Amino acid sequence: MRLELRFIAALGSIAAAALPSACAHGGGATASLPALVTPQQRMLPDRKPPKCKGQQDTKQYAELTETLSTSGGSLCIPEFGGFGGKVGYPAVDPSVQLTIVSSTTNYNDQPQLGEGTAIFYLQLALSGGTTFAQNAPAGGGLVSKHIEPGDPYTAYGEVDISGFKVKFGPCYAVATKSKYGGQLGGLGTLLEGRNVPEAASGVIEIYAGQQTSTEC
Repeated sequence: MRLELRFIAALGSIAAAALPSACAHGGGATASLPALVTPQQRMLPDRKPPKCKGQQDTKQYAELTETLSTSGGSLCIPEFGGFGGKVGYPAVDPSVQLTIVSSTTNYNDQPQLGEGTAIFYLQLALSGGTTFAQNAPAGGGLVSKHIEPGDPYTAYGEVDISGFKVKFGPCYAVATKSKYGGQLGGLGTLLEGRNVPEAASGVIEIYAGQQTSTEC
Protein backbone atom coordinates (compact mmCIF):
# COMPACT_ATOMS: atom_id res chain seq x y z
CA MET A 1 0.00 0.00 0.00
CA ARG A 2 2.78 2.50 0.89
CA LEU A 3 4.53 1.69 -2.38
CA GLU A 4 1.37 2.43 -4.34
CA LEU A 5 0.83 5.74 -2.52
CA ARG A 6 4.42 6.80 -3.23
CA PHE A 7 3.97 5.91 -6.94
CA ILE A 8 0.76 7.97 -7.18
CA ALA A 9 2.41 10.92 -5.44
CA ALA A 10 5.33 10.76 -7.87
CA LEU A 11 2.97 10.84 -10.84
CA GLY A 12 1.24 13.86 -9.31
CA SER A 13 4.57 15.71 -9.00
CA ILE A 14 5.49 14.98 -12.62
CA ALA A 15 2.09 16.21 -13.86
CA ALA A 16 2.34 19.37 -11.78
CA ALA A 17 5.81 20.12 -13.13
CA ALA A 18 4.68 19.63 -16.72
CA LEU A 19 1.49 21.69 -16.34
CA PRO A 20 2.97 25.21 -16.77
CA SER A 21 4.81 24.18 -19.94
CA ALA A 22 1.70 22.53 -21.34
CA CYS A 23 -0.40 25.61 -20.56
CA ALA A 24 2.16 27.83 -22.27
CA HIS A 25 2.06 25.72 -25.42
CA GLY A 26 -1.70 25.43 -25.20
CA GLY A 27 -2.03 29.20 -24.99
CA GLY A 28 -0.08 29.62 -28.21
CA ALA A 29 -2.19 27.01 -29.99
CA THR A 30 -5.42 28.64 -28.83
CA ALA A 31 -4.30 32.01 -30.13
CA SER A 32 -3.72 30.58 -33.61
CA LEU A 33 -7.19 29.02 -33.94
CA PRO A 34 -9.37 30.65 -36.63
CA ALA A 35 -12.20 32.89 -35.56
CA LEU A 36 -15.65 31.39 -35.48
CA VAL A 37 -17.68 31.94 -38.67
CA THR A 38 -21.02 33.58 -38.05
CA PRO A 39 -24.18 32.53 -39.92
CA GLN A 40 -24.08 35.88 -41.76
CA GLN A 41 -20.53 35.17 -42.99
CA ARG A 42 -21.54 31.73 -44.26
CA MET A 43 -24.29 33.23 -46.46
CA LEU A 44 -23.17 33.74 -50.09
CA PRO A 45 -24.56 36.63 -52.14
CA ASP A 46 -27.40 35.74 -54.50
CA ARG A 47 -25.85 36.13 -57.96
CA LYS A 48 -28.83 34.79 -59.92
CA PRO A 49 -29.81 37.32 -62.59
CA PRO A 50 -33.41 38.62 -62.52
CA LYS A 51 -36.11 37.12 -64.68
CA CYS A 52 -37.44 39.04 -67.68
CA LYS A 53 -40.91 40.51 -67.40
CA GLY A 54 -43.33 38.14 -69.07
CA GLN A 55 -40.98 35.19 -69.53
CA GLN A 56 -42.48 31.70 -69.50
CA ASP A 57 -40.63 28.98 -67.59
CA THR A 58 -40.48 25.22 -68.13
CA LYS A 59 -38.20 22.49 -66.78
CA GLN A 60 -36.08 22.57 -69.94
CA TYR A 61 -36.09 26.23 -71.03
CA ALA A 62 -37.38 29.77 -70.51
CA GLU A 63 -39.11 31.73 -73.30
CA LEU A 64 -39.90 35.36 -74.03
CA THR A 65 -41.30 37.28 -77.04
CA GLU A 66 -40.10 40.85 -77.64
CA THR A 67 -40.58 43.44 -80.38
CA LEU A 68 -37.40 44.65 -82.06
CA SER A 69 -37.13 48.43 -82.40
CA THR A 70 -36.24 50.23 -85.63
CA SER A 71 -33.74 52.25 -83.59
CA GLY A 72 -32.12 49.24 -81.93
CA GLY A 73 -32.01 48.46 -78.24
CA SER A 74 -31.38 45.63 -75.81
CA LEU A 75 -32.97 42.21 -75.53
CA CYS A 76 -33.75 40.71 -72.14
CA ILE A 77 -32.40 37.17 -72.01
CA PRO A 78 -34.91 34.90 -70.24
CA GLU A 79 -33.26 33.73 -67.02
CA PHE A 80 -32.67 29.99 -66.96
CA GLY A 81 -30.21 27.82 -65.05
CA GLY A 82 -28.49 30.86 -63.57
CA PHE A 83 -27.95 32.54 -66.98
CA GLY A 84 -29.61 35.82 -67.96
CA GLY A 85 -28.88 39.47 -68.66
CA LYS A 86 -29.38 41.72 -71.68
CA VAL A 87 -27.85 41.85 -75.15
CA GLY A 88 -27.73 44.97 -77.32
CA TYR A 89 -28.99 44.57 -80.89
CA PRO A 90 -28.67 46.80 -83.98
CA ALA A 91 -31.51 48.85 -85.50
CA VAL A 92 -33.87 46.80 -87.69
CA ASP A 93 -35.97 47.60 -90.75
CA PRO A 94 -38.82 46.80 -90.46
CA SER A 95 -39.74 46.14 -86.82
CA VAL A 96 -40.55 42.47 -86.15
CA GLN A 97 -41.20 40.26 -83.17
CA LEU A 98 -38.47 38.00 -81.83
CA THR A 99 -39.07 34.96 -79.64
CA ILE A 100 -36.08 34.04 -77.44
CA VAL A 101 -35.60 30.67 -75.78
CA SER A 102 -32.87 30.12 -73.15
CA SER A 103 -31.59 26.68 -72.17
CA THR A 104 -28.50 25.03 -70.72
CA THR A 105 -29.02 21.68 -72.46
CA ASN A 106 -29.54 20.70 -76.08
CA TYR A 107 -33.03 19.40 -75.37
CA ASN A 108 -34.35 19.75 -78.97
CA ASP A 109 -31.36 18.63 -81.08
CA GLN A 110 -29.74 21.90 -82.07
CA PRO A 111 -26.64 21.53 -84.29
CA GLN A 112 -23.27 21.40 -82.56
CA LEU A 113 -21.64 24.55 -83.92
CA GLY A 114 -18.48 24.63 -81.80
CA GLU A 115 -15.99 22.24 -80.22
CA GLY A 116 -17.09 20.43 -77.10
CA THR A 117 -20.43 20.97 -75.37
CA ALA A 118 -22.10 24.38 -75.29
CA ILE A 119 -22.73 25.84 -71.84
CA PHE A 120 -25.69 27.93 -73.03
CA TYR A 121 -28.16 27.94 -75.93
CA LEU A 122 -30.11 31.03 -77.07
CA GLN A 123 -32.70 30.11 -79.70
CA LEU A 124 -34.20 32.91 -81.80
CA ALA A 125 -37.33 33.01 -83.99
CA LEU A 126 -38.21 36.06 -86.11
CA SER A 127 -41.87 36.65 -87.02
CA GLY A 128 -40.93 38.08 -90.43
CA GLY A 129 -38.15 39.34 -92.64
CA THR A 130 -35.95 42.25 -91.54
CA THR A 131 -32.50 43.77 -91.97
CA PHE A 132 -30.15 44.52 -89.08
CA ALA A 133 -28.01 47.66 -89.19
CA GLN A 134 -24.22 47.57 -89.01
CA ASN A 135 -23.69 48.73 -85.42
CA ALA A 136 -24.96 47.07 -82.25
CA PRO A 137 -25.09 49.26 -79.12
CA ALA A 138 -22.49 48.63 -76.44
CA GLY A 139 -23.27 47.58 -72.90
CA GLY A 140 -24.96 44.66 -71.21
CA GLY A 141 -24.23 41.03 -71.88
CA LEU A 142 -24.92 37.45 -70.93
CA VAL A 143 -24.31 37.05 -67.20
CA SER A 144 -24.01 34.02 -64.93
CA LYS A 145 -22.11 32.71 -61.94
CA HIS A 146 -21.15 29.85 -64.28
CA ILE A 147 -19.13 32.30 -66.41
CA GLU A 148 -15.64 32.88 -64.99
CA PRO A 149 -14.36 36.48 -65.19
CA GLY A 150 -11.09 36.67 -67.11
CA ASP A 151 -11.73 33.51 -69.13
CA PRO A 152 -12.52 33.53 -72.89
CA TYR A 153 -15.77 32.20 -74.34
CA THR A 154 -16.82 31.68 -77.97
CA ALA A 155 -20.22 32.34 -79.55
CA TYR A 156 -21.43 30.55 -82.69
CA GLY A 157 -24.64 31.26 -84.60
CA GLU A 158 -26.79 29.66 -87.25
CA VAL A 159 -30.09 30.70 -88.87
CA ASP A 160 -32.53 28.49 -90.77
CA ILE A 161 -34.43 30.23 -93.60
CA SER A 162 -36.90 27.89 -95.33
CA GLY A 163 -34.57 24.96 -94.69
CA PHE A 164 -31.47 26.79 -95.91
CA LYS A 165 -28.96 27.06 -93.05
CA VAL A 166 -26.62 30.04 -92.79
CA LYS A 167 -23.84 30.14 -90.18
CA PHE A 168 -22.65 33.43 -88.66
CA GLY A 169 -19.77 34.08 -86.34
CA PRO A 170 -17.98 32.70 -84.49
CA CYS A 171 -16.54 35.37 -82.22
CA TYR A 172 -14.99 35.28 -78.77
CA ALA A 173 -15.17 37.52 -75.71
CA VAL A 174 -13.23 37.58 -72.46
CA ALA A 175 -15.62 37.58 -69.53
CA THR A 176 -15.67 40.60 -67.25
CA LYS A 177 -16.96 40.78 -63.70
CA SER A 178 -20.55 41.69 -62.83
CA LYS A 179 -22.69 41.51 -59.72
CA TYR A 180 -24.22 38.30 -61.10
CA GLY A 181 -20.88 36.61 -61.82
CA GLY A 182 -19.10 36.74 -65.18
CA GLN A 183 -20.41 38.79 -68.10
CA LEU A 184 -19.99 38.28 -71.87
CA GLY A 185 -20.55 41.42 -73.91
CA GLY A 186 -20.68 42.03 -77.65
CA LEU A 187 -22.92 39.09 -78.58
CA GLY A 188 -25.18 41.46 -80.50
CA THR A 189 -22.39 41.95 -83.04
CA LEU A 190 -23.32 38.54 -84.45
CA LEU A 191 -26.47 40.21 -85.84
CA GLU A 192 -24.75 43.21 -87.43
CA GLY A 193 -25.53 43.63 -91.13
CA ARG A 194 -27.63 40.48 -91.32
CA ASN A 195 -30.46 40.39 -93.85
CA VAL A 196 -33.23 37.93 -93.05
CA PRO A 197 -35.68 37.92 -95.99
CA GLU A 198 -38.52 36.10 -94.24
CA ALA A 199 -39.60 34.50 -90.98
CA ALA A 200 -36.74 32.40 -89.72
CA SER A 201 -35.34 30.59 -86.69
CA GLY A 202 -31.81 30.28 -85.39
CA VAL A 203 -29.58 29.63 -82.43
CA ILE A 204 -26.59 31.21 -80.70
CA GLU A 205 -24.42 28.79 -78.72
CA ILE A 206 -21.82 29.70 -76.09
CA TYR A 207 -18.73 27.53 -75.59
CA ALA A 208 -16.00 27.79 -72.97
CA GLY A 209 -12.58 28.75 -74.32
CA GLN A 210 -11.35 30.74 -77.32
CA GLN A 211 -12.14 28.88 -80.54
CA THR A 212 -11.59 31.73 -83.01
CA SER A 213 -9.38 34.78 -83.44
CA THR A 214 -12.33 37.11 -84.15
CA GLU A 215 -13.42 39.20 -81.18
CA CYS A 216 -17.10 39.96 -80.55
